[in-house]
Amino acid sequence: MVTKGKNSILFVDMRKISFFAIFIASSFILKLNSQTSEEAYNYSSSGVFGTARYISMGGAFGSLGGDLSSISNNPASAAIFLLPEIGLSQEINGYESYTQGDIRNSVISGSDSSLNQFGFVFSLKNTNEGPFKRLNFSLNIQKEQDFKNQISSIATRSFGLDEFFTSNAQGIQLNSLQTQDNETLNDLYVYLGNNQGYSSQQAFLGYNTYMFDPVSEELSNTSYISAASYNQVEHDYYVNKTGDHKKYSWTAATQYNNSIYLGISLNTHDIYSYELSNIVETGFNSDSQIQRIHFNNELIVEGSGISAQVGLISKIRNNIRFGITYQSPTKFSMIESSNQQLAVDRYDNDILNRNEVNPATSNISEYDFSIPSKTSLSLSYIFGSKGVLTGEYSYKNYQKMSFQSGSNQYLRSLNTQIYSSYKNASTVKFGGEFRLKGLSIRSGYYSEQSSLIEGDNSQSGLTLGFGYNFGGSLLSLGIIKSEINFRKSLINSGINDYFQATKKQTILVLSYNFKI
Repeated sequence: MVTKGKNSILFVDMRKISFFAIFIASSFILKLNSQTSEEAYNYSSSGVFGTARYISMGGAFGSLGGDLSSISNNPASAAIFLLPEIGLSQEINGYESYTQGDIRNSVISGSDSSLNQFGFVFSLKNTNEGPFKRLNFSLNIQKEQDFKNQISSIATRSFGLDEFFTSNAQGIQLNSLQTQDNETLNDLYVYLGNNQGYSSQQAFLGYNTYMFDPVSEELSNTSYISAASYNQVEHDYYVNKTGDHKKYSWTAATQYNNSIYLGISLNTHDIYSYELSNIVETGFNSDSQIQRIHFNNELIVEGSGISAQVGLISKIRNNIRFGITYQSPTKFSMIESSNQQLAVDRYDNDILNRNEVNPATSNISEYDFSIPSKTSLSLSYIFGSKGVLTGEYSYKNYQKMSFQSGSNQYLRSLNTQIYSSYKNASTVKFGGEFRLKGLSIRSGYYSEQSSLIEGDNSQSGLTLGFGYNFGGSLLSLGIIKSEINFRKSLINSGINDYFQATKKQTILVLSYNFKI
């Protein structure tokens, strides 16, 4: 094993000068590439969220109005409101997640509660003669996607974390991984991040936890050998994720004559995601120098975006309505902060020592990201005052998820990976409502195809709900039982290995709307 020590005075001075210059400029903020195609999909996908009436009919509201969440679906829906209205919705979400494959994997359950929707509409009737009957303005805020989840996965694999760290070290000079005079491990981690990037930082973590050894102790050495010996290793993986994607729809809509409704929305988007993952690796041979590896990653992502949306609802007949809406690609500005910690148990002269590196530094990455456009078609049949049946079809091309790469080779390669890993996906939604005086009974179903070429990230749900119209207000209860499949990487950035998991959730939403 090599002892980390002093090197040439010239090298030390040059690196110190470079380090302090970067320290002043960056204040320990590193600009690294740690994005993944998995993240891209999480931010591009959407679920069924909103008012209790909306979710209880499966979200199939593209050709209907009279509901605040329908405006986020099709902006033309805002023109159907005859009176000003305001409403809000409280959500209770219970879920359980499990990993497919190994029988040792257990189900993890969780729950939370939040105010998930708020909106209002102002309606202005045109008192003059003319084809435009009214002009309505509205704001609706609701979730597009919920990131909350916990996953536990135990698996036996033929490759270990040592392969990842050792492969990142190949080609990097030994003197780049060793601390110099008056230089701390944290100093060196920052220096490598700013000058050589992500791979050099992973090599630094592996070398300074003695996971691998250099082939030669020459400072110019660029080859390394793992200190681990195994046939198979055991991975105990756990991830806890929170956060959501919220959409703010600012809408103007109008009624043209008695059969056409038109609307346009300017949508702003907020994303917040927090993920903490831990992987513990054991099962090494008894004569292996390495006996245990513990790798911890923390990832925080915040983003804001903007999109435009246009929609039309047409009365084909008095009881048949057709709807079409288009939402443009959403352009996001993202800020990503990540932290890493690595601990390795290794024998040294028959004594098992724990070597740990925990840089007190966040790796910060700023980038632009675009999610693809979405087109929806819908049709509904209205049974007078008795109720309604409705269906909706939407289409999204996930191959068009895109990081704005410019000359960044990593992001360019990531866009290539997205194009080869994802495909078009369609979503179908069906819903119905039966009215008996002031009481409404509702039900629905929705299903989205998997957008992965290999793997499954499909989702579906059954919905049910009730509502009572008091005349000037409406109280509604909606329930969704859904199943979401997803493919998860072992670690956010590193080993190219995935496993399938499923999240089953029950969402209960209580909404209250009243006319002003």
